[in-house]
Amino acid sequence: MKNKVIWIIAISVIAVILSYIACDCNSRNKLSEISLKRQCHANMNTLCTDQASFRDANGEWAERVAELDEFAGRIWPLVCPESREEYLMEKTDSGYRLSCPSGHGSIETGRRSWTEESDR
Repeated sequence: MKNKVIWIIAISVIAVILSYIACDCNSRNKLSEISLKRQCHANMNTLCTDQASFRDANGEWAERVAELDEFAGRIWPLVCPESREEYLMEKTDSGYRLSCPSGHGSIETGRRSWTEESDR
């Protein structure tokens, strides 16, 4: 009888530990997703700033992200940290549109599609 109680307690403790680990993994995954999204937004903001500087220096918007990377002197291009794909950029009649290949948002001539609250 005493051995049965010990086994039941041991199994209960193991179950509690495993459920804690499972919850902790889900929390870490969620934090990782938020972190990647924030980094992606920071990259797009950097490219947007580079775009404004490029226009000041050259009198026109850059047509490709590679032009901005070269203009800024980056050895490695800024890419979405989640997909590792390059950002998409196109010139428009009123400026440019920069967007994330993973769907984290876009910037149209300096106007972001996301809010600071959506980064939380």
